[in-house]
Amino acid sequence: MTQIAIYGASGFGREAAWLVESCSDQGTNYELACFIDDNEQKQGRIFNEIPVMSLEEARKAYPQALLVSGIGNPQIREKLVQKAQKAGFSFVSMIHPRVEMSRWVQIGEGTVICAGNILTTNIILGQQVQINLDCTIGHDVVMGDYTTLAPGVHVSGWVHFGQRVYVGTGAVLINGTEENPLYIGDDVVIGAGACVTKSIERGTWGGYQPSPLEKNDREKLGECAGSGPLETDRFSGWQYPVIEDSKLTTYNWMVQHKDNLQLGYKTDIGAFTYINAKHGVIIEDYVQIGSHCAVYSISTIDNKTGPVQLKQNCRIGTHSTIMPGVTIGENAVVGAHSFVNRDVPDNTTVAGVPALPITGQTQNG
Repeated sequence: MTQIAIYGASGFGREAAWLVESCSDQGTNYELACFIDDNEQKQGRIFNEIPVMSLEEARKAYPQALLVSGIGNPQIREKLVQKAQKAGFSFVSMIHPRVEMSRWVQIGEGTVICAGNILTTNIILGQQVQINLDCTIGHDVVMGDYTTLAPGVHVSGWVHFGQRVYVGTGAVLINGTEENPLYIGDDVVIGAGACVTKSIERGTWGGYQPSPLEKNDREKLGECAGSGPLETDRFSGWQYPVIEDSKLTTYNWMVQHKDNLQLGYKTDIGAFTYINAKHGVIIEDYVQIGSHCAVYSISTIDNKTGPVQLKQNCRIGTHSTIMPGVTIGENAVVGAHSFVNRDVPDNTTVAGVPALPITGQTQNG
C-alpha cells in the first residue's frame, strides 16, 4: 500500500484528498496518510477524517509517503514543493479515473488532473501542473511547470504555456498554429471568463477579450526597482534583505519599526520608498512597490492609525502613498502618483488622488 500525504489542508487540498480516495476506489494501491500544512492553527486537527501535521511530523510518521500538492497558487506551490523536496519527500502524479485522454499525453511528476477533464493528443504537461474540474485540452498543447487551470477552462490546439501560469475559471484560449503557437508567458495570470485570442508575454489579464499591454500602459503603472516592473526574471537569486531600523537597505529603501513589518517572499521594493510599520505592515509574496513610495500605518497629521496589508502579487506604482488601515488586494494595481486612503479589492486597478477604480480595468479573478 502506497501512503499518500496532501501538502495543504485548505480547499483544493481537501479536493485532492477526495481525488486520491477516488483513485483508491478504482483499485489503485493508495492510502491517505495525512494532510501537511504549515499553518500551526491547523496542525493537530482532523479535516474530513484526515489528521493535519507539520512537514517535520509527517516526515517522521510517514517517511515512505509520496506527496500530492494541494496548493492552487503556482508561486506558493513551487516554494512549498521545493521545501518538501529538501525535507526528503517525493511527489506522485494523480489522475482521476473519469479523465479521458489519449496515450499521446506526457505527464510530469506531481501533476494533478481532476474529474471530468478531456485531453486529446500530443500534449506535454510539465511538473506540478494542476488541471481542475471539467477542462478540455486540445492537441499539441504544452504546459510548463506549475501551470494551473481553474475549473471549466477550455484550451484549443497549439497553445504553449510558460511556467507558473494561472488561468481562472471558465477562461477560453483559442488555437494557435504549428508555425505560430499561441504563447502564454511565465507567471501570467488570466482572469475568470477571459477569452484569449493572442499571445500574452506578461502581466495579469481579466474580463472578456483582453487587449495587449502596450508601452504607455506600463508607463502609467510606473517603473519599479531593477530593470522594470514587468520583467519575470528579476527575482533570480532573490534573498530576504537585511533591514536595520530607520536605515537604508542595500536597495535604498527604509523601514521604521522594522519588528512590525512582515515581508513576503520575492518582494520588489523600489529605491527611496519609506515604510512606517509602527502599527503593522504586511507585504505578502511577490508584491512590487515602485520607487519613492510611502506606506504609513500611522499618520500624525490626522491621527489615523491602523495596519496596512499589501496582498500577494499586488503592484504599487512609483511615488504612490498608502495610508493607515488600507488593504491592497491580490493582483491589484495602483497607478503611479496615487493617494490610496481606502481598501482596493482583489484584481482591481486604481489611480489618482484619491485613488479610484479605472473604468474597464477591474479584473475578475
